[in-house]
Amino acid sequence: MKELSDVAREESLRSYMAMKKSKEEHLEFLITLDKKRKSGQKISFAEETRLATLLQQHSDNVQSFAEKMAHLKEFHPEEEKVLLKEIEYSSH
Repeated sequence: MKELSDVAREESLRSYMAMKKSKEEHLEFLITLDKKRKSGQKISFAEETRLATLLQQHSDNVQSFAEKMAHLKEFHPEEEKVLLKEIEYSSH
């Protein structure tokens, strides 16, 4: 059976991955729309709505990750250190 600290770290890592993915999706779509604008094309209402939705999703993911990290730091500080090393390692 997993320790609560392991579960908390795994939940924080999943939250980080969701935040990273939503950031990439938002940025990719933003770049696509920027290229479209620069080529003189108009952005549709559906595209503006999708961009706003992606931004909101990313904001929600950032908030969730911050909350999970605050919990980890307060209740499982050693697991927070492990997670930060995992994140740092995965960024290279």
